[in-house]
Amino acid sequence: MISKSFAKSDLAVAAVTCLGFFLLGYGGILLSHGVSHNVAVIWPATAFGMCVLLRQSRGPRRDIILLAAILLGGLAANGATGAPILINLSYSITNVAEILAGVLATRRFAVPRFRTISATFRFALVVGVGPALLGGAFAALINAASGNPDWLASGLQWFGANFLAFCMLFPFGMTVSFRQFAKLKLAQRAWEAAIVFAGLAATAWFAFRLSPYPVQFLVLTGVLVATVRFRVLGAGAAMILVSAIALTAPDSFGVENNLAHIELLQLFLAVCSITSVRAAIVLNQRDLHLAINEIRRNRAVRASRFKSQLLSHVSHEVRSPLSAVIGFSSMLESGSLPTASAQQFAQIIAHNGELLRRLHDDLLDLTRADAGKLSINPERVTVAEALRSCVGAIRLDTSLGGKELVLEEFEDSLAVNADPLRLAQIMNNLIANAYKYGDNFSPITVRARRLDDGFGRIEIVNEGPGIPARERQKVFEPFGRGEQVGRQVPGAGLGLSIAKLLAEKQGGRIDFESVPGQQTCFWIDLPLAA
Repeated sequence: MISKSFAKSDLAVAAVTCLGFFLLGYGGILLSHGVSHNVAVIWPATAFGMCVLLRQSRGPRRDIILLAAILLGGLAANGATGAPILINLSYSITNVAEILAGVLATRRFAVPRFRTISATFRFALVVGVGPALLGGAFAALINAASGNPDWLASGLQWFGANFLAFCMLFPFGMTVSFRQFAKLKLAQRAWEAAIVFAGLAATAWFAFRLSPYPVQFLVLTGVLVATVRFRVLGAGAAMILVSAIALTAPDSFGVENNLAHIELLQLFLAVCSITSVRAAIVLNQRDLHLAINEIRRNRAVRASRFKSQLLSHVSHEVRSPLSAVIGFSSMLESGSLPTASAQQFAQIIAHNGELLRRLHDDLLDLTRADAGKLSINPERVTVAEALRSCVGAIRLDTSLGGKELVLEEFEDSLAVNADPLRLAQIMNNLIANAYKYGDNFSPITVRARRLDDGFGRIEIVNEGPGIPARERQKVFEPFGRGEQVGRQVPGAGLGLSIAKLLAEKQGGRIDFESVPGQQTCFWIDLPLAA
């Protein structure tokens, strides 16, 4: 079934490639008839074939199918102009060889981003000039073998037509996509695009058809305007429009020698294309740097805001337990409290000291994570043993009411790949959260199970007010605190954010499901151990 779908996909892409190559090849020949009946001033089919192979390749089989489609399209285009069979076949095979050379060169020497002029020049030389020279050499040999006395000029014109098409269409063909349309917001800028390209068309029409003076330099200005507004897509579309007008003009440069006219027209279009594409690359680099600077600025603003929140929360959260520790310690030291109550006060001191220690550890984890130094040492952890140890070691907070902690039965063989200390820390935070926000008289249930996607899930369920849908987005944010009417909940609001951080660092997931007014279930998924 899969092979049939692949075959249909290959056939559809091959059909579109063959039709596109034929239309662009035959169209290039027809456009050139306004300049010469023997030479194609621009041959866009080769650049089209390179773009199709680079963007649609899925392996050697697809490459062979696309090359065969290109060969058929070339045979049809040359045949439609009445070319002899041997010349037609030779030209078509040369087109395929040139496209294959360009594709291989691109895959071998392509540069991800043209950060420098030298990188751009090197890419154009290897991918644009090299294959076009190869095709020009073959074309010269074909014309020499057929007895054409102008075989060298034919080879040079072949090179010029293919390199010109590469400069104009290759950047456009490799860039055009719905993603680029969305990035440029073309749907909202339709009127702007219409005005820019209508102005360019009017300028090109005036420069090539109406003006008695050599004012073709005005066309380059219009192309650069389209480039500035619409980047590489604008440059490509502008050059296609200018080429169509220039090639159909009867005498665009006022040169009587037909060969000189062709070479001058190719040179003009190549200069316009190279200039506009390079300008688009520079503008894209500028956009990238501006975007990076904006990201860094936003990150700095968030960091500054986070530090302000951190200082505010820490100063508030430290004050109460620290005052309790200092106050009760001073009273015990002065002997102003009865000896019979010493154990109770010592427990209060220990409890508040534990709150300070947890806050200290959470802040350290946030700092280490921000610096990329949070240590995770995963190993095979048996879930049953880890949960029994964790639940047995949890210290109940009597100020929140007596809750029963229920550990449900689950398979003893369930094991996950995790850091046991970090897993215990996550469980402590989740269970402490259930104690603080759950109903005072309902049990907290801890259970675990195996999932079908290669993860083991641990769930902590408590009954209570639940979490409203409007608060879902901020539950795992630092300093996020749920609303509890008529009840003050202790803590700095770091527990769940730390739990999420530690779960994701171990390749896991964490989330929750809540029914307001009934219950909340927090769960953590960790990869199953082998």
